Amino acid sequence: MSTYKSIARRGSLLGTAFALVAATIPSSAVFADALNPLTERSLLLSSSAPGFQDSDGSGNSAGSPNAIGENYAPAGSGPNGKRSGQTFDFKVSSSANIQAFTLQYCTSAAGNCQAPGDNNEMTPGNAGDFRNGVYDSATNDTGRPTNAQAHPNELSDLDVVGSWTQGTGAGQFQVYIDGVASPETWTMTTANDEDTAHSDELTGKNNFITLSSATGDQINAQQQVQIVFTASESVHITNPGSRSFFVKMNTYSDAAASAYVNGGVTVANVMTDSIHITTKVLETMSFSVGTQNPDTQPVQHGSCDAIDVINSNRLNLGNPDAEFSLETGAAWDVNSYWRLSSNSSGGATVYYSGDTLRNTVGDHIADMPTRAFSQPGTEQFGLALVDAGTNTGDDTIDTVNTFPANWVTPDVAPLVIEAPYTGGDVASISDETSANNAEFAFMETSQLVPEVIAQNSDEVISCATSKVRYVGNIAADTPAGVYTTKINYLAAPQY
Repeated sequence: MSTYKSIARRGSLLGTAFALVAATIPSSAVFADALNPLTERSLLLSSSAPGFQDSDGSGNSAGSPNAIGENYAPAGSGPNGKRSGQTFDFKVSSSANIQAFTLQYCTSAAGNCQAPGDNNEMTPGNAGDFRNGVYDSATNDTGRPTNAQAHPNELSDLDVVGSWTQGTGAGQFQVYIDGVASPETWTMTTANDEDTAHSDELTGKNNFITLSSATGDQINAQQQVQIVFTASESVHITNPGSRSFFVKMNTYSDAAASAYVNGGVTVANVMTDSIHITTKVLETMSFSVGTQNPDTQPVQHGSCDAIDVINSNRLNLGNPDAEFSLETGAAWDVNSYWRLSSNSSGGATVYYSGDTLRNTVGDHIADMPTRAFSQPGTEQFGLALVDAGTNTGDDTIDTVNTFPANWVTPDVAPLVIEAPYTGGDVASISDETSANNAEFAFMETSQLVPEVIAQNSDEVISCATSKVRYVGNIAADTPAGVYTTKINYLAAPQY
């Protein structure tokens, strides 16, 4: 392409040579600059959990209220992959009045489209009705499970579920242009759009979204467009069961989605499992007398002093000699890891989504919305990020901080850790008399609005690997019980 354009600019002396070369180009060839691609593309999922998962750390399913009436894993929260929401973000490369957007979910970025998923359990008595792209209309059945049989064998297909309306509430979608909600009326339709020529089994599920408007919006080149789908219990997107998937994106200048303007490109995402954390608070009693109020002393103190999946990603936080329970006199920490690779030249952003530690009767351990030192004797649940090879003094694997020459350096670069989560590389977490403690942060609101923990916006991400260090502290009056949480990590490359 660039060669042809360079020749064309050389003038008439090369006119004959250029005509000769051009004659060899098929008449159907389309130059890249005529494709008008969408740029700086990203897709953020409200949950990266597979679509058959919708429970919290204790295994309580979404829709099951706890003792104080709160939903355990509400639609659109980090643990709920069965009822998820999505946010598409991109810029257009040419100006037009846009009256339609289409989004097609497939297992590959090009070629015949197969909707993503791995739920291969067939409806009893109808096995083979919809396999290898062949639909047997005589049985009047797609061969797929009914809603009552949804997701057998812990597998799931992507599906766009329910009747979506325009708005910002649960079960609604909204179109934004440069951060401002579109003033026009948009409608949304869903359909199954898979290619019967695909060599593998098709799902028959809704994998094609069309947003259309009779009037549309004037969107100029390089303006940013955001399409937000907010999940509800009955209107949502069900994630596929595993592996990566791609969404083909296009814009049109007519509501019938026939007059193409921008697109011909995809965004990608992938399903990952959650990190499960469980701890205990044992029954305790403390009584003390003295002559000095610790609250008057200029020292740090508590408020009441005196990337293989292993074991289903479950961690025990606390004293191993006391059934992994937390204590008022010492802090305990535990680690998980994540790794990200992406060929997106626009970088990527990593988020977390989850609740603080809670028991099943509504008690919870306070989160750390502002970065703070670990303080034994004070209720705290927080996390911090460090390079995967950093020795934080909490396990023996890291004590030898050297690696063979042929290893990739196990660090989080080129992603940059967000400031609230950069204080975890100090070994001490229990020294109440010193400020030389590790620092942590955590926002329980992240379960509905994912929190950014690391990002890079201008280069390819090659094997960025981070250790996540969690800390737990309790006060003397923290209610006894078994506390759990479930933290999801979300990655959104920008293409």
